[in-house]
Amino acid sequence: MSLKALVTQTWQNSEQVICRAAQVYNAATNVFNIIGAVRILLLGGYATAAAGGATTLINAINGVNDCAGAVDIGTGCIEGEVWVSPLNVAGAMLGALGALPLTDALLHPKGMLVGDSVGTIVSTFAVSTWTGQIFCVYQKLTPAAMITVA
Repeated sequence: MSLKALVTQTWQNSEQVICRAAQVYNAATNVFNIIGAVRILLLGGYATAAAGGATTLINAINGVNDCAGAVDIGTGCIEGEVWVSPLNVAGAMLGALGALPLTDALLHPKGMLVGDSVGTIVSTFAVSTWTGQIFCVYQKLTPAAMITVA
Protein backbone atom coordinates (compact mmCIF):
# COMPACT_ATOMS: atom_id res chain seq x y z
CA MET A 1 0.00 0.00 0.00
CA SER A 2 1.38 3.41 -0.93
CA LEU A 3 1.97 6.08 1.67
CA LYS A 4 -0.77 8.23 0.11
CA ALA A 5 -3.27 5.36 0.28
CA LEU A 6 -2.29 4.60 3.88
CA VAL A 7 -2.69 8.25 4.95
CA THR A 8 -6.05 8.49 3.15
CA GLN A 9 -7.34 5.29 4.75
CA THR A 10 -6.15 6.36 8.20
CA TRP A 11 -7.81 9.76 7.88
CA GLN A 12 -11.07 8.26 6.64
CA ASN A 13 -11.14 5.79 9.54
CA SER A 14 -10.55 8.46 12.17
CA GLU A 15 -13.29 9.96 14.28
CA GLN A 16 -14.54 13.35 13.13
CA VAL A 17 -15.96 15.98 15.49
CA ILE A 18 -18.45 18.67 14.51
CA CYS A 19 -19.60 21.31 16.98
CA ARG A 20 -22.37 23.85 16.61
CA ALA A 21 -21.55 27.24 18.14
CA ALA A 22 -23.36 28.20 21.34
CA GLN A 23 -26.80 29.65 20.83
CA VAL A 24 -30.22 29.82 22.49
CA TYR A 25 -32.54 26.94 21.59
CA ASN A 26 -36.30 26.91 22.24
CA ALA A 27 -37.85 25.07 19.28
CA ALA A 28 -37.18 22.36 16.71
CA THR A 29 -33.85 23.18 15.09
CA ASN A 30 -32.04 21.44 12.25
CA VAL A 31 -28.62 21.31 13.93
CA PHE A 32 -26.59 19.14 11.54
CA ASN A 33 -26.74 17.97 7.93
CA ILE A 34 -25.66 14.45 7.00
CA ILE A 35 -23.97 13.79 3.66
CA GLY A 36 -23.26 10.18 2.71
CA ALA A 37 -23.05 7.21 5.06
CA VAL A 38 -21.68 7.77 8.57
CA ARG A 39 -21.58 6.01 11.91
CA ILE A 40 -22.56 8.41 14.68
CA LEU A 41 -20.62 7.58 17.82
CA LEU A 42 -21.73 10.38 20.15
CA LEU A 43 -24.31 13.16 20.15
CA GLY A 44 -24.36 15.55 23.06
CA GLY A 45 -24.35 19.09 24.31
CA TYR A 46 -22.68 21.49 26.70
CA ALA A 47 -24.60 24.24 28.51
CA THR A 48 -22.97 27.66 28.23
CA ALA A 49 -25.55 29.37 30.45
CA ALA A 50 -28.18 28.41 32.99
CA ALA A 51 -31.39 27.11 31.43
CA GLY A 52 -34.37 29.45 31.24
CA GLY A 53 -36.52 26.95 33.15
CA ALA A 54 -37.85 23.48 32.48
CA THR A 55 -37.12 22.50 28.90
CA THR A 56 -37.31 19.13 27.24
CA LEU A 57 -35.15 17.76 24.46
CA ILE A 58 -35.40 14.97 21.95
CA ASN A 59 -33.25 14.53 18.85
CA ALA A 60 -34.30 12.93 15.59
CA ILE A 61 -31.58 11.51 13.37
CA ASN A 62 -33.07 11.12 9.89
CA GLY A 63 -36.46 10.98 11.59
CA VAL A 64 -35.46 8.28 14.11
CA ASN A 65 -35.65 9.38 17.76
CA ASP A 66 -32.39 9.07 19.67
CA CYS A 67 -34.05 8.10 22.98
CA ALA A 68 -37.28 6.79 24.49
CA GLY A 69 -38.88 10.22 24.80
CA ALA A 70 -38.33 13.92 25.43
CA VAL A 71 -36.26 14.47 28.58
CA ASP A 72 -36.11 17.54 30.85
CA ILE A 73 -32.60 18.96 30.52
CA GLY A 74 -33.45 22.44 31.79
CA THR A 75 -34.64 22.20 35.38
CA GLY A 76 -31.64 22.99 37.55
CA CYS A 77 -29.31 23.10 34.52
CA ILE A 78 -26.36 25.40 35.10
CA GLU A 79 -23.46 26.48 32.95
CA GLY A 80 -21.03 23.61 32.37
CA GLU A 81 -23.58 20.79 32.46
CA VAL A 82 -23.33 18.19 29.70
CA TRP A 83 -25.96 15.90 28.21
CA VAL A 84 -25.52 12.84 26.04
CA SER A 85 -27.85 10.98 23.74
CA PRO A 86 -28.11 7.22 24.19
CA LEU A 87 -28.46 6.88 20.38
CA ASN A 88 -30.99 4.19 21.25
CA VAL A 89 -34.77 4.56 21.15
CA ALA A 90 -34.95 2.36 24.27
CA GLY A 91 -32.40 4.44 26.21
CA ALA A 92 -32.64 7.56 28.34
CA MET A 93 -30.83 10.81 27.64
CA LEU A 94 -28.86 11.93 30.67
CA GLY A 95 -27.21 15.11 31.86
CA ALA A 96 -24.67 15.79 34.56
CA LEU A 97 -22.48 18.51 35.97
CA GLY A 98 -18.80 17.67 35.89
CA ALA A 99 -18.61 14.31 34.16
CA LEU A 100 -20.90 11.73 32.63
CA PRO A 101 -19.45 8.23 32.17
CA LEU A 102 -20.67 6.51 29.00
CA THR A 103 -21.62 3.17 30.49
CA ASP A 104 -23.91 0.30 29.59
CA ALA A 105 -26.41 1.73 32.09
CA LEU A 106 -27.08 4.48 29.53
CA LEU A 107 -27.95 1.83 26.95
CA HIS A 108 -25.31 3.59 24.89
CA PRO A 109 -24.79 1.46 21.78
CA LYS A 110 -21.84 1.11 19.47
CA GLY A 111 -23.21 3.97 17.41
CA MET A 112 -25.94 4.63 14.89
CA LEU A 113 -25.54 3.84 11.21
CA VAL A 114 -26.92 6.74 9.17
CA GLY A 115 -27.35 7.44 5.47
CA ASP A 116 -28.40 10.69 3.87
CA SER A 117 -31.92 9.69 2.75
CA VAL A 118 -33.20 12.49 4.98
CA GLY A 119 -29.82 13.93 5.91
CA THR A 120 -30.57 15.81 9.12
CA ILE A 121 -30.19 15.78 12.87
CA VAL A 122 -33.03 17.81 14.38
CA SER A 123 -33.05 18.80 18.06
CA THR A 124 -36.43 19.74 19.50
CA PHE A 125 -36.33 21.89 22.63
CA ALA A 126 -39.76 22.54 24.15
CA VAL A 127 -41.22 24.74 26.89
CA SER A 128 -38.32 27.04 27.80
CA THR A 129 -34.81 27.91 26.59
CA TRP A 130 -31.49 26.09 26.69
CA THR A 131 -28.23 27.80 25.75
CA GLY A 132 -25.23 25.82 24.69
CA GLN A 133 -23.19 23.96 22.13
CA ILE A 134 -24.25 20.73 20.44
CA PHE A 135 -21.58 18.32 19.24
CA CYS A 136 -21.42 15.11 17.24
CA VAL A 137 -18.61 12.58 16.93
CA TYR A 138 -18.81 10.40 13.85
CA GLN A 139 -16.88 8.11 11.54
CA LYS A 140 -17.08 8.37 7.74
CA LEU A 141 -18.19 5.19 5.96
CA THR A 142 -17.73 6.53 2.43
CA PRO A 143 -14.94 8.84 1.24
CA ALA A 144 -17.12 11.91 0.64
CA ALA A 145 -19.31 11.45 3.74
CA MET A 146 -19.50 14.20 6.35
CA ILE A 147 -21.71 15.93 8.87
CA THR A 148 -21.94 19.71 8.66
CA VAL A 149 -23.49 22.42 10.79
CA ALA A 150 -26.95 23.24 9.44
